[in-house]
Amino acid sequence: MQAWFRVTLILCAFGLLREIRPSEPFVSEFLLGEWREVTEEQLNREVYPVGTYSYLALLVLVFLVTDFLRFKPVIILSGISGISVYAILLWTTSLAWLKVTQFIYGLYMATEVAYYTYIYAKVESDKYPRVSSYTRIAALSGRFLSGITAQLLTHFGLMDYRELNYITFTAQILATTWAFWLPTVQYGIYFHRNKANTSPDKQLQHNRSIRSNIVEASTLIARHARAAYSRPKVIVWSALYAVATALFVQTQIYVQLLWKQIQESSNQTVAYNGAVEAAQTLLGAGGAFMASKYAAPGAPAPVAAVQGLALFVGTYANNVFVSYAGYIVVGMLFHYTITLASAKIAGQLSDESCFGLIFGINTLIGTGLQSLLTLILIQTLKLPIDSQYFSVSGLYLLLASIWLLGWMVNMCKQKRNIHNNAQY
Repeated sequence: MQAWFRVTLILCAFGLLREIRPSEPFVSEFLLGEWREVTEEQLNREVYPVGTYSYLALLVLVFLVTDFLRFKPVIILSGISGISVYAILLWTTSLAWLKVTQFIYGLYMATEVAYYTYIYAKVESDKYPRVSSYTRIAALSGRFLSGITAQLLTHFGLMDYRELNYITFTAQILATTWAFWLPTVQYGIYFHRNKANTSPDKQLQHNRSIRSNIVEASTLIARHARAAYSRPKVIVWSALYAVATALFVQTQIYVQLLWKQIQESSNQTVAYNGAVEAAQTLLGAGGAFMASKYAAPGAPAPVAAVQGLALFVGTYANNVFVSYAGYIVVGMLFHYTITLASAKIAGQLSDESCFGLIFGINTLIGTGLQSLLTLILIQTLKLPIDSQYFSVSGLYLLLASIWLLGWMVNMCKQKRNIHNNAQY
């Protein structure tokens, strides 16, 4: 077995185990259940926002530290933070501890960047497309299995919502243990770069100060970022990546509260959250595949419009199955948009290491925008849950309008340039 493929399999096994979290499709049901004394209002305005803000703050730190620590320690930290989250959820009941779990969950999600970027420091650049696909497939497979498992176990009464956390807790322990098997990265993409170079003076390389290492890496990061974002197409597609991420994450975090409100108003007691998440994951993979076949620059406009309409109808209809369907449509098209934007950005980059950097920056911007949405919609305007989703659906339609206008302006410029060139 080739070395690069063996490393990829080990990493994918970690990603699969990490994403086996059958408790997540029913996390709101669990937190609002008999095991805790938490209201929907507290969960919406006091608990979930802590995770959003901590994710944003910690992502900045993790993004800078991951490469310096050479990935593996951060991947292990990801597993340990996952163990901590679900241990606290299982064996505490207070609101204060629930906020602590959200802070640690922010760390858990922030350290995910190490999983997706580790492989770029371990394999040759010509293997990037393949290993990127493998790591994403592993993560999506874990999420799909989680959704199916959660639905079957709860539907047939084999486990309640609290007991699902035992499976998640065990999976995090297994993932953390498995992470120790990952080969150590000898040098980073930006830090410790000279360790990869052949130089006769190896002792000089070894004795380089941390300060000079940081200065060199910072200079290289700034140069790559400046070179990438000086291209108009990178800016445009990065903006789409960030906005699409912000809107979908905002939709995903609070959607269980919307479903619970709809179920209570229609006297429906059976929840199908697990099946919905499984379907969204499976169709999301199909959406990502669709992006490789239909990559028209104008496509994000109708896609965002459909997402906005699906979210609006799913909220307005006051039928949980319509809301399920709307969420699945939004998720499937999100994966299409993200994959398309990533491909367009990658096509504009000349240095292989730039993609991980731009991916991290765009994710950071998207998280910042999502935090801003949380601050405005939930903690400042204090909108009820259905009004929050009407607002997000309106933002999707606004995104569609802006993209359509920009695409039409660009098409007019291209036609004008062709006409001018023909005259000469």
